[in-house]
Amino acid sequence: MKIKTRHVLLLVVVLLVLHFFYKPNTAVVEVNNYTHKAENAESYTHVYTTETVNYKRVDNVASKVKAQPKPAPVQQNSCELIHDPEELEYAQSELSQLNDNLDFTAEKFDIGPYTSVNLITPNVNDDYHKTLRIRLFEAYEKYQNLFGLYPDKPILMNLVVLPNNYYDDYVSRFGALPSNNAGIYFGKNNTALVRFDPADPQSSLRVAIHEAMHVINFNLIGITSSWLNEGIAEVFENTLIYKTNRTIAIPTYRVRRTYMELRSLIDSEALWEQQSYRGDLYANANNWLAFFIQHKQGRKVLKAIVQAEAKNPCNTLENEVILNALSTYFIDYEQAYLVWLKASQQVEGEFIPVY
Repeated sequence: MKIKTRHVLLLVVVLLVLHFFYKPNTAVVEVNNYTHKAENAESYTHVYTTETVNYKRVDNVASKVKAQPKPAPVQQNSCELIHDPEELEYAQSELSQLNDNLDFTAEKFDIGPYTSVNLITPNVNDDYHKTLRIRLFEAYEKYQNLFGLYPDKPILMNLVVLPNNYYDDYVSRFGALPSNNAGIYFGKNNTALVRFDPADPQSSLRVAIHEAMHVINFNLIGITSSWLNEGIAEVFENTLIYKTNRTIAIPTYRVRRTYMELRSLIDSEALWEQQSYRGDLYANANNWLAFFIQHKQGRKVLKAIVQAEAKNPCNTLENEVILNALSTYFIDYEQAYLVWLKASQQVEGEFIPVY
């Protein structure tokens, strides 16, 4: 059969078009300039990096991937729209009633660029307010060192520690039902309320840092899965709680809870609201985050995951994208975790230094 010249030219044109314009549907995760492509992840096509970034390569990879255009800043921060201006104004009005109350110390200060705290604590002793203030500074500094996230617009966090009668009243004022919880964060007005426990003031300090971390997570990362959101808060709540050469430590009793594989923990989102599971979920989120932070390679991958989450604050990463990144850049993480867990369970002290 004779093939005409125009047919050959047409075939060449078709092949060239396919070569230059067809690309597989992939999501790209990059850690230290090594690229991993996770198949069949339509929504996650951004390039995720840690400390070392080849920006030219990142641009090349991003341009080749079939992805949506980069959103404008307003779209990128659209989750923050739930900071309702009226609610923010209402919160300031309600909390201002405590400023002149002799039972409380109220102070507004910066803990970093663009980040301010309106801190209100009960006048229980001279050190309580000062201690919480110092721990906030340290926790926020370590948070930024670990994850490399910094605000590009002002953040005002209301962190309020209240005795029982005040706590239940303010929880109701802000639209929630009073309960036996030790703390609660209201995203709509960027306010965290903490129940002061006169029998255990140290516990109230830990809860205050825990709730402050939820405020920071929401404002710098956005919506996050519970294992990551609570894991970060659990680890950081023990900032400066233990006198050691490490700023952050975790309680030894946490590593003795029922062990969960990371995949099981990540897949457990629906279980966090069930009281019977929460103890083990909190403990395992705490343990896995502490392990990643303490391990050099784990720190790098965790930072890349957190930065990836922050790129789209209105959505969470698919579980498989996270697990694929870990299995690619930290191949033996499960085995390394079990070794760390066994060694941690043998620690005789009350706390295990982490970071």
